[in-house]
Amino acid sequence: MKKYNEILLKAITQTKYYNNEDLRVNKKHNILLSGQELKEYLTYKEDFEHELKVELPLKSFNSKKIYFYKSNELQNLINDYNEFIVGDLFEKESGIISSDYQNLVLYQIASEIEGTSKIEGVNTSRKRILEIINKDNLKNKEDIYIKNMKEAHDYIFSLPQFNEDNLFKLYEILTNNLLEEHQKIDGQHYRKGMVYISNHQGCSPDIIKECMDSLFSYVKDEANNPYLSFIVHYYILYIHPYYDFNGRMARLVSIWISLLSKNKLPKYISEAINEDKNNYYKAIDNTRNSKNDLTYFITYLLRLSNNYYLVYKNLNQIKDDLALFGVSITSTESYYLKRIIINSKKGWFNYKGFINFSNINITKQGTLKILNNFLGLNILKARINNRNEKIFILNEEIIKFKLNDD
Repeated sequence: MKKYNEILLKAITQTKYYNNEDLRVNKKHNILLSGQELKEYLTYKEDFEHELKVELPLKSFNSKKIYFYKSNELQNLINDYNEFIVGDLFEKESGIISSDYQNLVLYQIASEIEGTSKIEGVNTSRKRILEIINKDNLKNKEDIYIKNMKEAHDYIFSLPQFNEDNLFKLYEILTNNLLEEHQKIDGQHYRKGMVYISNHQGCSPDIIKECMDSLFSYVKDEANNPYLSFIVHYYILYIHPYYDFNGRMARLVSIWISLLSKNKLPKYISEAINEDKNNYYKAIDNTRNSKNDLTYFITYLLRLSNNYYLVYKNLNQIKDDLALFGVSITSTESYYLKRIIINSKKGWFNYKGFINFSNINITKQGTLKILNNFLGLNILKARINNRNEKIFILNEEIIKFKLNDD
């Protein structure tokens, strides 16, 4: 047990909270647990009492408890959140929270619809989304889903109380005219049959209501919890109260909770997850495979939210800097610039790379015109590579806001 104690204390106090892969093979920290030792460690971690451990009053169906550790890694992310985000969201001093707040909300809705659509396999353009949400009597299921997403966002932005009836109302809005007969809810608010998610089993229908009631009570008592929206997000995925649309509901509810909470977080979560789907699912698996240790999921989503918030913060700062010289960029150019910022860590790119990460259909000539325009504005740098093609990279000197781990 001494061995497990040392490993856990290192995980809590050092810069990285070890996941199961780290524990099986971690040459850097000299950790090499066998399969049996890993099982013993997970049980030890679940039972361990520590001042930085938070045990949640949420009902679990396959572990003793649901908990997380306020690890050093998590605390660093919260510090980043406090430094970069709190002032913007509460004091409204930056361009991210502008006087034209309604337009900002509409843009966020479009972004969330686009992000969630891609996560769930509905691939469509931002322009088409904006056209669809203003139409009625839609027939195509893809279009209906996008329209439903818009109406679902309208509903949560109206700030209804988070309870069983209102959650079910959100579910009805989101799934309206989309479900096959076998996908429809057969209980009053939740499913009555079993579901399986990859290698995991959803909550038994006999205790779904009890579990969800524990969630409603928890949210009511935790308005000041900075992790609340992430905890709710995971818990809905964990319980899986519906036959379908659980992931989409979880992401929508996380925005809803953030809107209701005193600790507001950026509303870009679906758009951000869309950029990082593999790590999103990995964070879910790390939590599930560690007896519901939410440290992994909270850490992942907090880092993702912080990073994506800074994408917008830097984007607005660049536009403000250009405005000082009488230069403005269009909304389309703003979208292209955002794509460049998001993908900047990948380094140099050619015109094909830009087309790919911007998800656009455009000619080489048109693409180079866009990129050369950014080059002229000192947003990009360029050079000729050994294949005699022009390649580009973001000018890092214009990125003023960075996280501590950048």
